[in-house]
Amino acid sequence: MPIERPQRRMTLRQLLTHAEKCARDLVEHFQATLLPHVSDFRDLSRPVRRRSQYPTLLAVGNALKKLSKAGSEAQEMAEYLQEQMQDIREHAQRERVNRM
Repeated sequence: MPIERPQRRMTLRQLLTHAEKCARDLVEHFQATLLPHVSDFRDLSRPVRRRSQYPTLLAVGNALKKLSKAGSEAQEMAEYLQEQMQDIREHAQRERVNRM
């Protein structure tokens, strides 16, 4: 999720707002993408299967690829959010030093 202004030029409030949006996007990604892929993969890998008694190796492989892709996207989003939080921390420390 790219931002318009450089992070150094953003105010602390803008950084917090942007980080909050990133956190909401991450939660939405978990709910809308990652959890359904986990559920699909689990359904295929359980001994009692609803779809077919014996899923093909291709179906299991495809479900695993989708799950892996969704997991890597979630990891990227989480790393970006971590960077945002680090920037917020540094900005707050600079503000504290400037006010003393």
